[in-house]
This record gives sequence, structure tokens and C-alpha cells, in this order.
Amino acid sequence: MSGNNSEGLMHDPYASSGSSGSLMTPPPLPSADDFHPVAPSSAPADDLFLNIPSAKPPQPDFLYDENYDESFRRSWGERLTYHVGAAYSAGFLFGTSYGLVQGLAESKGQRQRIRINSVLNSMGMSGPGLANSLGCIALMCSFFESVAYNVRGTDDILNPAGAAALTGVLYKSTSGARVALPAGLGFGALAALGAFCSRQVGVPRYLKNLM
Repeated sequence: MSGNNSEGLMHDPYASSGSSGSLMTPPPLPSADDFHPVAPSSAPADDLFLNIPSAKPPQPDFLYDENYDESFRRSWGERLTYHVGAAYSAGFLFGTSYGLVQGLAESKGQRQRIRINSVLNSMGMSGPGLANSLGCIALMCSFFESVAYNVRGTDDILNPAGAAALTGVLYKSTSGARVALPAGLGFGALAALGAFCSRQVGVPRYLKNLM
């Protein structure tokens, strides 16, 4: 009885049931893929321990479509808002600066209160006037450019150049043909130059929507 108990206590747990003296084959060691199913076996050790997948995502790693899609174009409402706002802000800035210089020059030698009044009047006349003019020009030019894009179906330099030329002719139409035609040519040349620079200089996908 004691012999059977001693044999049970000293029984080898790794021995097979068929033959008490033979050992079982040890199980295979786990690979790196078992612990990190995303990274392959050849991934660096740091990536495996930090649980960082080495494979890149299939889609571009950008936040907005305009950052990687070169054919992206904003809607006509967004472009209209941007053009009018930028033109009005630029006109107001340059107009008030010109009014400040003009007011100081005209009130030279006067008392301080008179100089302040002259500067404020000059800035109030020059700033809003130039801002309204540039805002109206930007409104017409942006509208005509969107119409040209929808009609032609392509986004090239001819759209802003033609829109600016038509805007210049209409803006100066009350002054006669001798003034309206040169104004249209000048506006068209400036728009073509700006569109060309925005598409060629720097990063095109960031500058192409300026015109």
C-alpha cells in the first residue's frame, strides 16, 4: 500500500500515458506575431513592446482633402466670401494708411486738436471708399470666374483672366470705351499674373485657391 502511494507521489507529470519512461515533445515557443498581430516578425523591438504598428495606413495621412487632392476646388460661396473679405480688408488697410499720411501732411503746423480732426476725417474718407471699391471689384470678378469655370468645366488661368477683364470693362464702363478697354486689359493681366504665380510658386495646393 505504501509502495503504491510512493509511486503516485513520484509519478512524472510529463510522462506519456502509453510509456511511463518516455517524455512528451515540448510545445513550440510563441512567435512575435502571437503577441503583436499587427506588426510582422521583422518589426523592430521598440515597435513590438510599445504596441506601435509598423504598417502605414492605406489612405493619405492628411486632415483635409485640399491638403493632398490637387484637383480640389472650394465652392463658389466660399471663394466669393474669401475674395470679397480679403479685398475689403486690404482696401480698408491701405485707404486708412493713405488717409493718415494725407491728414498729417495737410494739417502740418496746426494745433493738436485740429491735426487730430484732420487725420480722422481723411482716414474716414479714404479707408471705407477704397474698401468698398475693391470689395465690389472682387465680388464681380469672383462671380464671373465661377460662371466661367462652370461653363468651361476646367480650372485654368483663362478663367480668372477673363473674369477680371470683364470686371474692369464693366467697372469703368461709365467713363467711356477709351477708359474701359485699357482697364479691362490691365485687370486681366494682373489676374493672369496672380493666377500663374499662385499655381507655380511655392506649394501649388496651398496657393491655388487664392485667385
